[in-house]
Amino acid sequence: MVKKINNSNKITNMNILFVTRLYSGFEKSLYQKSWKPEGVPTIYNLFKKLSLNHTLFIIFTAKDSGKTYTSNWVEEKDIDLKVENLKANIKVLCGTNYFFNFIPRKLAMIMRDLRQCIRIIFYIRKINPDIIYCDSANVVIAFVLTKLFPSKPIVVRVLGICSFWRSITNSQRIVHRIYKYSYRGNFSAVIGTQDGSGIEYWFQETLAKHVPRYVLLNGVDNLQKIKKVNKEYKTILFVGRLEEYKGILIFLRAMIKVLQSSKDNLNIIIIGDGTLYEESINICKNSGFLDSFQFLKSIPHIDVLKHHLGSDIYVSANTDGNLINTNLEAISSNDCMVIPYPQNKKFIDIETHKLLADAVVYYKVNDVNDLKDKILFLLNNPNKIKFFKEKIALTKLKFIKTWEKRMNEEEKILANIVNNN
Repeated sequence: MVKKINNSNKITNMNILFVTRLYSGFEKSLYQKSWKPEGVPTIYNLFKKLSLNHTLFIIFTAKDSGKTYTSNWVEEKDIDLKVENLKANIKVLCGTNYFFNFIPRKLAMIMRDLRQCIRIIFYIRKINPDIIYCDSANVVIAFVLTKLFPSKPIVVRVLGICSFWRSITNSQRIVHRIYKYSYRGNFSAVIGTQDGSGIEYWFQETLAKHVPRYVLLNGVDNLQKIKKVNKEYKTILFVGRLEEYKGILIFLRAMIKVLQSSKDNLNIIIIGDGTLYEESINICKNSGFLDSFQFLKSIPHIDVLKHHLGSDIYVSANTDGNLINTNLEAISSNDCMVIPYPQNKKFIDIETHKLLADAVVYYKVNDVNDLKDKILFLLNNPNKIKFFKEKIALTKLKFIKTWEKRMNEEEKILANIVNNN
């Protein structure tokens, strides 16, 4: 059962160790020693909140590049550093670059995780934190820590359920079984992001029954002082990593069909980067409609919000859940949203549908033609775009929170755990 937040305990200063993977959106800030993070707002807003009221220690664990993840961290040694705009003691544990190149990649990754775990153990003994907070990429390390430091509160943070986490529940693969076993550790709590992925149901299958769990919807930035961008044509917006699981290929194919059928001049803005960036551009180029697309690889967050405010239609093609940060920003901006129908058998977007109901336009999951038809309907009926913008403006009042309020909730959870330990 998902627990409610206890607001009764007083928050006192805590020594907090935060162990998280080194997200690509943080790498530039660390190299420049000036904190201007990109992406993963849940984590960087939590850093900001905890650093204001507590002594914060952060360990970033470099996990190296993979099929859907690109890392530009090339250091061959661990680094201790301080950065401007973030009051924290930071340690970056390097990845497989620490080892000789002739070592097979899979073996190097095992050695990497083992070495990082040992380094974290020694660091805990050095700083003696009041609470240890690990993200899901380090859940195996978190499990080990529960055995070595049974008296210390250890909390795991899950940023939604991707296809990899979904697959561990019934898989017999060794790596999946290791992760599944680790998730059944004796943690003080597990905190999950309500992103529409069905995380509350996944917790029931995966966590030990006695472990407290919390599911929290993310926050949004205050939009009052942001001015929308000027535009000449009707604008359709896509924001997200350019990966298959985010639906970028479905979106592009649908938009090309829209351009082939519509008489309108359209400006299609795609904000994001990923392994399918070049392929996405080539698809548009081969269609003959490249001039209708704007690919904005990496822009300041405030500019992303400006594009939300200036869009006519916002499209999400994400198949893992649609209460993700980019969609919450679309909701906060009163976008006319087009999103996939709930996937009830997978428990995906059940909560999304409860919150949004009829305030958005739905289309069949991964159905290019249905997505095309829904967009054309809106383009041909501008009054419907206005209707859905007004509808979402009212609906959001029931659940949207600022990041400040949202981070207050998470801080209280950690304080309650420490106070009751």
